Amino acid sequence: MSATRLLVVDDEQDLLELLVRRLKRKGFDVDSAGTAEDALELVKKNEYDIGVYDIRLPGMDGIELLKETKKVQPDIEVLILTGHGTIDTAIEAMKVGAFDYITKPYNLSELELTIGKAAENKALKEKNDSMKKIIAQHNEFRIIGDSANFKEVLEMTRRIADSDVPVLIEGESGTGKELFAKALHYWSCRADEPFVPVNSGALPEHLLESELFGHSRGAFTGASQDKKGLVEAAKGGTLFLDELGEMPLALQVKLLRFLETGEFRRVGDVRERHVTVRVVAATNRDMEKEVAEGRFREDLYYRLNVVKLTIPPLRERKGDLPSLIDYFIVRTKDPSKQLSEGAFAALEQYDFPGNVRELSHLIERGVLLSKGSLIEADNLLLPKQVAVGAAPVGGTTRLCSLEEVEKVHIENALKQMNWNKTKAADVLGISVRNLYRKIDQYGLKE
Repeated sequence: MSATRLLVVDDEQDLLELLVRRLKRKGFDVDSAGTAEDALELVKKNEYDIGVYDIRLPGMDGIELLKETKKVQPDIEVLILTGHGTIDTAIEAMKVGAFDYITKPYNLSELELTIGKAAENKALKEKNDSMKKIIAQHNEFRIIGDSANFKEVLEMTRRIADSDVPVLIEGESGTGKELFAKALHYWSCRADEPFVPVNSGALPEHLLESELFGHSRGAFTGASQDKKGLVEAAKGGTLFLDELGEMPLALQVKLLRFLETGEFRRVGDVRERHVTVRVVAATNRDMEKEVAEGRFREDLYYRLNVVKLTIPPLRERKGDLPSLIDYFIVRTKDPSKQLSEGAFAALEQYDFPGNVRELSHLIERGVLLSKGSLIEADNLLLPKQVAVGAAPVGGTTRLCSLEEVEKVHIENALKQMNWNKTKAADVLGISVRNLYRKIDQYGLKE
């Protein structure tokens, strides 16, 4: 665990040096300044947990320094050192964000105790900020499947969960890659820390870097204050990089550096920051092909691909259909409904190009469209299967290529969603950006 980092500001040089030496002996990482102006330069370059500011400083006073510090580092806790004649001013400082004040001459042990309380308060606030997300994520986490090939992947997941090494999860869209990423997190010693997903395909390139690493105030138009990135939000926990193949090359360089050193910079900031997180990445692409064709960095691929989990598609684990269907029906608005024998037979014969995610949408649709207690095959509105082809050649049925299957499936999804590309992308389990690329690739038109 890294030492608590302090910034001590006092214009009395002898007192400042004494305090810095004492705090360093106690294990704190300490920087110091004799003026508010010098202190602000340090605040702009370095990240601090606690500030200890004398209220009387030449030029800008301690309260103004507190206000300016909070603009740059809102989460810092600041202690104000004050004389007996300025206690009212110190109380005013607490109203604008100071953690506490101590009157001079102060007892060094008392000061150390107050610094310790401030550090605990900062850690507690960070913990509370993440606990709501952790509880919500944990409640949503459940993996269903008893087929042999699926249980194999589950067992591997359990074995590597407590490791710190990066993991690459591969699988078709909708197979449940994020569930396995959550399993790696919640089955590990990091279970009480944040699980933070990042969708590499959901944001434009210029926003993705800010979302991942954060930005400083003024870094770009609209950046009115400092913002932590998702990397910092995942501190001590798991950072899940979904749709890894969508990540722009320029950002891949910065991600590689972070993976190797744990260090990064917010957009528009000069300060180096360091966090420790476990990185799990997921993709539905052939990453070796992406590397070979120059769309993904080879060094980053091998840095992430320390351990690989490959999630089987639903068509290869049809034995899990009954338990999956029951689970999805229970989650609908009418959990009392059941599938008819005909509907179940239709699902058994279906190839599920959209995998488990598609099954969940089919069940939800069936529940909504069915009039009685039974969901019939017609209520599912299963798309026509093109994998068996329609053109006999030499007495046999022509098999379609994967591209033909994908084209028809994407076109069906777009039609069912009335060409709402956001909804269609969600059903297909791909990013909107990726969907637009597929539309252009296959020449699809509304």
